[in-house]
Amino acid sequence: MNKEESVKIFDLVVREGMLPAKLDELVPLSFIGAAAVKFYQAKVKLMDQLGVTEKQRKATLADGQDAGEMLLEIEARIGELSYEEPPSKPIGLAGGGAKPSGQPRKPERLGLELHRMKAAQTIARHPEAVAEVIKEAEENEDIPTKTAVLNKVKADREKQLREKYQKETKAKKADNTARTTGEALIYLGKLREVVLILPAKIPPEGWTDESFAEANAMVEIIRKRLEAWI
Repeated sequence: MNKEESVKIFDLVVREGMLPAKLDELVPLSFIGAAAVKFYQAKVKLMDQLGVTEKQRKATLADGQDAGEMLLEIEARIGELSYEEPPSKPIGLAGGGAKPSGQPRKPERLGLELHRMKAAQTIARHPEAVAEVIKEAEENEDIPTKTAVLNKVKADREKQLREKYQKETKAKKADNTARTTGEALIYLGKLREVVLILPAKIPPEGWTDESFAEANAMVEIIRKRLEAWI
């Protein structure tokens, strides 16, 4: 099935506004929806370059946004239903052990790869992130996507962990600072700065060969200086 056919099928689903109730129907529909969203993203970008009329651009953007929202609804429903699906049951052995029952793993039974099932479950657990991504897409004349929701959930989680760390250490910090003096106090302060500023993972975009090499060099310096703690 090519992208144009995917778009036609998915546009029909969007217009009807009725989703299948079964996982084995939702899963293939999600693949069709993903292809349709990519098609609209490329089309909107191309229309911006070609300088089409504002009316045409807005109509295409609206169709793409509707497709994106429908795909997020499908993914959330897949996530909900996959939670309800029981895992494969192991066969009990003498002595309390267990071995596989011979059933396929839960993701395989649902026709999904594990990471896709986990992504759908994440979307289902965070309706507030879905709503925010849709709102931001409308404000920025963009199309809401699964990737945007997953990235937002990840960023919010990292923010929560950072705030939790700050809250948990705030009470201890005053006492530690009072008892820590001299160069040790300066060193401790710098370590706190590093923990609070550095992201949990390397940013995926924006690097040049030179900047990445410089970052690696600095990481190596930090690693060597921290060997004293090992």
